[in-house]
Amino acid sequence: MVSFSMHFVFSLSRENGDGFAFVMVPMGYPFDVFDGGSFGLLGVRKMKFLAVEFDTFMDEKYGDVNGNHVGVDLSSFVSVKVSNVSLGLLNSGEKMQSWIDYEASSKRLEVRLSKLGDIRPFNPLVSCPIDLSIMFKEDELFVGLSSSSGNSTQKCNIYSWGFKTRTAPHWMHSEPLDPQAFEGEKRDEMKVIHSKSDCALRILGALLFGTGCGALGAFIVMIVWTILGSRRPVAPEDSAVLENNKEFDEYKKFKVVVDKAIKDGKGKN
Repeated sequence: MVSFSMHFVFSLSRENGDGFAFVMVPMGYPFDVFDGGSFGLLGVRKMKFLAVEFDTFMDEKYGDVNGNHVGVDLSSFVSVKVSNVSLGLLNSGEKMQSWIDYEASSKRLEVRLSKLGDIRPFNPLVSCPIDLSIMFKEDELFVGLSSSSGNSTQKCNIYSWGFKTRTAPHWMHSEPLDPQAFEGEKRDEMKVIHSKSDCALRILGALLFGTGCGALGAFIVMIVWTILGSRRPVAPEDSAVLENNKEFDEYKKFKVVVDKAIKDGKGKN
């Protein structure tokens, strides 16, 4: 049994009547059972069905709590779960909207109700635990809305409705249908993950290696440049001596004559 959701907009005239019901029955269900019984369903016959009734008539033989209620029925109009609605709200003539949701994983049916234009209520009006997979097994199902006014002049209007099913994601199954196939898919996913990781590691390693080599080369160039730039040219010693000799060679020789008398401290008068 899959999960499903239904949303519809309706209105019921002010007269008291059976109202209407959302029904779910097996596809082999004889359609002549939709006769003059409650909600236009079954009459006196007993058959398997699920119904969510929007009832505006208090019928004591079914144990109705009042003339405005919503109930969940399982193959009987004696509701297994029921909730009161504000008196006169269902058959006020105003447009109402309802959401019916069944969650297969939690096996719970929830019904919400509000006036048209209001937001979807967070809390359900009715919440009923039920395992529809046991009730219907593998049956194909017919879903719809059914109503009967009986001896009443009540008018039921359905303005729009939509129904959709929801299948559970693959990962939510407790055990795969084919464990070997599942393991094969898991291995393939792991291979893809590992190959992507290896490729990323190779690229990162190449970048780090290139960066390291570039930094080392720049460091070596700076050291060589520093060494060569700090060296000064040194002239050989022989070259310096030759320069000095050349300087002295440029001087001219001259004679110094010293008068002997002056030297002896004697002078002529």
